[in-house]
Amino acid sequence: MYKKKGHNNMLNEKNYDHLINEEEMNKLWVEKEIYKFDPTSNNEVFSVDTPPPYASASHMHVGHAMSYSQAEFIVRYQRMMGKSVYYPVGFDDNGLPTERHVEKVHNINKNKTTRPDFRKLCLEETQNVIGTYRNLFSSLGLSVDWNLQYSTIDEHCQKTAQKSFLDLYNKNMIYRSDDPVLWDTHFQTALAQADLETLSRKGKMYDIPFKGEDGSDLIISTTRPEFLPACVGLYCNPDDERYTSLVGKTAIVPIFGHEVPIKTSDEVAMDFGTGLMMVCTFGDNEDVMKWKLDNLDLRIAITPNGRMSDICGDYAGLPIVEARSKIVKDLKAEGLILDEKVIDQNISIAERSQTPVEFIMEPQWFIKTLDLKDDLLKRGDEINWYPTFMKSRYVDWVNNLKFDWNISRQRFYGVPFPVWYCEDCGEIIIAPEENMPVDPTNDKCHLDECPKCKSKNLKGETDVMDTWMTSSLTPLVANNWAGSSAWEGKNTTHPMTVRVQAHDIIRTWLFYTVLKSHIHKDSLPWKDVMISGFGENEQGKKISKRTLEKATDNNGYNRYVPENVMEKYGADALRYWAAGSHLGQNMKYNEKDVKAGRKVVVKLFNASKFVLMQLEGMDVNKINMPVAERTVEDRWVISELNKVAKRANECLAKYDYAGAKDAIDKFFWMTFCDTYLELVKDRFWSKEKYSDELRESAAITLWETLRDVIGMFAPFIPFVTEMLYQEIFREGEGKDSIHITSYPQYCEYKETDVSEMAVVLGVLKAVRACRTENQIGQGKHLAYLRLDVENVNDKIVEILKKYKLSLMAVSRAQAIEFGKADFETSEVEGLKISIQIKE
Repeated sequence: MYKKKGHNNMLNEKNYDHLINEEEMNKLWVEKEIYKFDPTSNNEVFSVDTPPPYASASHMHVGHAMSYSQAEFIVRYQRMMGKSVYYPVGFDDNGLPTERHVEKVHNINKNKTTRPDFRKLCLEETQNVIGTYRNLFSSLGLSVDWNLQYSTIDEHCQKTAQKSFLDLYNKNMIYRSDDPVLWDTHFQTALAQADLETLSRKGKMYDIPFKGEDGSDLIISTTRPEFLPACVGLYCNPDDERYTSLVGKTAIVPIFGHEVPIKTSDEVAMDFGTGLMMVCTFGDNEDVMKWKLDNLDLRIAITPNGRMSDICGDYAGLPIVEARSKIVKDLKAEGLILDEKVIDQNISIAERSQTPVEFIMEPQWFIKTLDLKDDLLKRGDEINWYPTFMKSRYVDWVNNLKFDWNISRQRFYGVPFPVWYCEDCGEIIIAPEENMPVDPTNDKCHLDECPKCKSKNLKGETDVMDTWMTSSLTPLVANNWAGSSAWEGKNTTHPMTVRVQAHDIIRTWLFYTVLKSHIHKDSLPWKDVMISGFGENEQGKKISKRTLEKATDNNGYNRYVPENVMEKYGADALRYWAAGSHLGQNMKYNEKDVKAGRKVVVKLFNASKFVLMQLEGMDVNKINMPVAERTVEDRWVISELNKVAKRANECLAKYDYAGAKDAIDKFFWMTFCDTYLELVKDRFWSKEKYSDELRESAAITLWETLRDVIGMFAPFIPFVTEMLYQEIFREGEGKDSIHITSYPQYCEYKETDVSEMAVVLGVLKAVRACRTENQIGQGKHLAYLRLDVENVNDKIVEILKKYKLSLMAVSRAQAIEFGKADFETSEVEGLKISIQIKE
């Protein structure tokens, strides 16, 4: 029996206050440890590998809220399916984004401070940002287990990453090389292929003559004349008759005057430019390959800080763009620019700095990746992709890999390599696993002398690992692969159940994790992957942390900050917006869509209050009425709800939260609120017309239907559904939270013959259409509803008379008349209707 409680009962309030309720429900979840993983449970484990966000900004944005919420719908559903949910949360706080954030917040340059001082600032700022993000996650209702929180810079993660390095080294899957590497001249650090973006822009192509041995002009076309001092060869196609007589001879580089050999390569396109290719050290990957293959000279023209080197003569020390301009000017002055034209070009830029990428010679650590392409493609086939079309992005990335994975970064703040070098003979010394984690910039080597030459000149590695070197291990972090004492008893199984992430990091986080798991465990890291899209602004552009950073006005900033949105409309409303796009699809953020989510929350609150008003004074627990014995109206709504439960479970089981939400939403608004409540309320308001048995049928059906509606909505809007459960159903069910009750399921016994309801619903639809055509509000009471049954078969007429009271209730008519009518309807064959507004 529902009984009104004291004044603190929110259902006694006129309006729903999301701020008060969300705070109270969060307290309840923490107090009751609703989300705590129980390693002793015998239930099936549902484990979630969720993205550790970069601690690189003061706030996240609504796009983050969208992606995390979409994963959350599935997590809460699986918990309600009785599974033991393992839901850790991590923060990625050892990478370049964190360094940038610290430099911005503290207005400092890391290169102008000491390494220990800068690392201290990074650690402090990381904790501040993590606190902000953690508050956001809790406010948004993420059901993570905070006992399983990790940070990619903490001891557990450092130990895991260093163990990974050791295992890769022992398996001969890692090597150190002095080969040219991709380089960000702004941040002065090496990059991996996954750190690049492509920029389309206009550029200039210059035709420049070299002098052959016979004094002839050998014309090359280039967009980068600043590489002339780095030129080490000219190449032509071996089948190009224009140049075959020159092969094996030399040419003189204009302005700089050094000689370079003329060689051949099948890769030179005879129809591109002049058919002669200038090879430099190093303009692109083609240059690198030819330099290695033909053992060409090494002439480095660009320094790690993006300036011209000493070999460039008068241009030494100039920034690249300035040097290019000055070299072109000098070439023109000597008549050495034969042609100049504007072209469309695609260049590689560093994702973080947006600076064009160069090739720099710096010793680096690499993981052997190119040799594993076939194996990694097979792993991709083994994964269950949701949505399936996202698999193609993984396949394309693997097929287009050009480099092994460079994992060295020239930064201060990151996981150290557990490596020392002998300064005399170059021997590599790696820390034993039992010593990890170690920091060779501070810690003494475990050996007193070099095992090879006995030198005591041992120097620790100063580079740190690429942040993905650690983030790629999140399933192994969660599995406590490193055996950290802090994670004993917390770990789950490997592989995990599902990886949830956005599609932009398929090429990084997903790919690297598959790679690491393949090498370390010879398995997949998880069985399923759930890929979300982007949150976009109103113009269809991706919302990013840069969007917030570059916002020029308060409103441009504030409208994308989740905390501001939730304060105004509530977390449930923001989550409901997130359920509006299908998995993998980008979605525009618009405040009106969040308002629509707020309407759902308020409608559920008000509908629940309405139901309880009808049940006032009735004890539903004493009503024992099988579904088959209830009225057709009651059996109909149960049948419709049963179908929705089936649809919702089918969708959620395959990560289709949007399909489930749409089905539940449609039932709630159209079937339950607009139709069923209108059908049955008259049984409680006009008691003289109805028997106690009819009222009891409606009462128990209302009670059960409301409970299932709240249960089906629970993964999407957890705060309001929890409050309704606590205040209406908890006393009878005894569970601490709706989120550990069972998700509503399809039941065969609830399906009975409700075919007669088609006639009632047809009349209702016709009445509503008639109201619209005659501009009569749907809420207006009618003096009568006239039914013209002259051309209607006897069976339908019998049904119309049988459900006369229901038709009066649902059409808000004071009376039902049978006679001449004028409104044609196709909803019930042969029937015409007329309505008269009640004055």
